[in-house]
Amino acid sequence: MARTGGLTTKAKITKAILISLAVGGFITLEVVAPNALQLLGPLVDKSKRGLSNRPYYVKSTIGRLADRGLIVFKKSKNGKTYARLTDKGKQELLKYRLEELVVNTPRQWDGKWRVVTFDIKELKRQARDRLRQELVSLGFVHLQNSVWVYPYECDEFITLLKTYYKLGKSLLYLVVEKLENDQWLKETFGLK
Repeated sequence: MARTGGLTTKAKITKAILISLAVGGFITLEVVAPNALQLLGPLVDKSKRGLSNRPYYVKSTIGRLADRGLIVFKKSKNGKTYARLTDKGKQELLKYRLEELVVNTPRQWDGKWRVVTFDIKELKRQARDRLRQELVSLGFVHLQNSVWVYPYECDEFITLLKTYYKLGKSLLYLVVEKLENDQWLKETFGLK
């Protein structure tokens, strides 16, 4: 199931820069722009305006990323300026990965239920509400309070959710071979 819409040119450039920094750690600004453009490849408009303005978009995006606290600049002893991804930038990159994640639906169900259960304190209510929205958007079905079920493997999705929302042990992911009275769930998911 795909969970992504089309990204704007600015969003594509932002993502490409964040990925460049995540892969490279510290990168000189002279290297960031060309690498970001290479990552974009065919994703940027092929119009004259889109091609001619890519360096401008990259430069202005780097400035916006710094303003938002997603990257920081450091000067080396030789006077070159380096950009580094901040923790907030890593969170932003996780958000992009979560938005683009695809959970494949196999031809045949393996007979196992994927159960997510969580106990998230009121202090993190916003994260809890967003978590519910993410589960619904993937196709999870609400079983009981803070218990959700899905028939297909989605380990990576759950790991990204736990990391992005900083849930740690507040969220548990279970793979269950038998679930009492699950006929209604099988019907809901169209399983045999």
